[in-house]
Amino acid sequence: MADKDWLSVVDDYFYTFRTSAELVLAEGCISGRVPEAVAGCVNIERELVHRAMEEDGGTSEIYHGVLTVTGVRYNFEARLFIDSDGSHFVADVPKFEPVEWSAGMQVA
Repeated sequence: MADKDWLSVVDDYFYTFRTSAELVLAEGCISGRVPEAVAGCVNIERELVHRAMEEDGGTSEIYHGVLTVTGVRYNFEARLFIDSDGSHFVADVPKFEPVEWSAGMQVA
């Protein structure tokens, strides 16, 4: 599948848990923990690669990492903005692609 929007696929999956890929990435990048609703099937490994102070007192941060969702590993780059009051959001996700997965079959 060339040019597949994998972030939308994962976002649709997270919708069943009443959360979003943006929220999972934002919380995961900032705290290292994912929202409780998806904690049983999601893991995040992230590294802060750039931080810049903005004129308005906020901070821009860029993270690289791996988000594992039910056994599928996705490499990502996420750009976050953190306001001076602590509120935050994902400004951009320029990279989100599957890099490892496995399939299995259970025989009864």
